[in-house]
Amino acid sequence: MEEEVIGVPHQLFLTNNGKRTELTPIVGQITWSDSLEELGQKLDFVLPSTASTPYMPRFDMRVGDIVTMTNNGKIIFMGYIFEITYTEKTRTVTCYDPLFYLNKSKTTVQFRGNKTATACIKELLAPFKIPTQHIADMKTKIKKIYNEQTYSEILRDILYQAKREIGEDYRFQMENGKLLIDRQYAFLINTSLELFTGSGKFDLLEFISNPQRRVSITELRNSIVITKDDQVYTHIADTGSIGKYGLLQETISFDGNTLADAKRQALSALRELNRVNEESSFDLLGHDYVRSGRVLQVNEPKTGIIGQFIITSTNHTLANGIHKMNITLKRY
Repeated sequence: MEEEVIGVPHQLFLTNNGKRTELTPIVGQITWSDSLEELGQKLDFVLPSTASTPYMPRFDMRVGDIVTMTNNGKIIFMGYIFEITYTEKTRTVTCYDPLFYLNKSKTTVQFRGNKTATACIKELLAPFKIPTQHIADMKTKIKKIYNEQTYSEILRDILYQAKREIGEDYRFQMENGKLLIDRQYAFLINTSLELFTGSGKFDLLEFISNPQRRVSITELRNSIVITKDDQVYTHIADTGSIGKYGLLQETISFDGNTLADAKRQALSALRELNRVNEESSFDLLGHDYVRSGRVLQVNEPKTGIIGQFIITSTNHTLANGIHKMNITLKRY
C-alpha cells in the first residue's frame, strides 16, 4: 500500500449528466465506512441547501449521480448517490461504491464443477461492468446451486471454498476505483505518514487512543467432522485443545470426490477455527488506505494488542480538514 501525505487536502466531486463539479469548498462533514460483513464502501456528506445559502454555486444533484473523493490524485471513493435527505438548511447525501449492487441484487445460478473459482467470479461480475484491477488465480472447481441469493453471498461462498483449499482468506474490494480480489497477505498496510511532500515520516500507530481488547473461546472449534451423503466421511481433532477448553465441534458437508480432499478441507477448517478469538478497537489519526480486510502490524502494550490484525470495520470522519477514524480488528 502507498503512503499517505496528510498535508494534501481531500477533494470531493459530483458528476451530473457528464458535468463535473467540485464540492470541496462547500461540503460540511464527510464520513465513510466499510466492514467485512458487506461488500463495498458507504460515503455520506452534508451540503447547505441552496435556499438557505443564496450565494452558493448552483448545480444539479440527483440520485444516481457519480461522487468521487480523491487525495493527492488517488481515488479514495467512487460511487453513486443512493439517497438525499433535504431539510430547510442542509442536504445530506448517502453514496455507495459499485460493490453495493452486489449486496442488493439476487440471482439463481448453477455451477457444475467444470469452472474454476476465478472463472465463476468473472461470470457473476460480467453484468455489472465493474472496472477491474486484478482477480487472483483461484483453481478451486465450484460445484453448487445458488438459489435466489445475492451476488455478494455467492461470491463470498466461492471465495470461502477457495480458502478451504489453500488455507488463506481472499479479500474483495475497490482500490483506486477498480475491483481487486487477492490473497489476504497482499493487503498489509504501510501506515507511514508525511505531513507534506518531502517531510519526515511518522507511524500513525504510535498515536493509538481509546484501545479496547476482548478475548473469547465462544467461536473456537477443536474438532471437525466432514460428512458426505449424511454419513461421517472423515474427522480431525486437536486433543490438546480439547483437553484445555473442552470439546467444541463443527460439522461440514463435503461435495468433493476424494478422501484426500476431504481431509485437506478438515485440516484447513481446524486451522481456521481452533483459535482463541481476539477482537480489538481503537481511534487513530485518519489514513485513507485503512480499510476492512486489510492487515495492520500493531504494538499496543497497555491492552496487549500486539501482532498482526485484520481490520473488520472502519469509520472515517473528515471535518474542518481533520481526518480521524475508528477501527475494529481481529487477530490474523
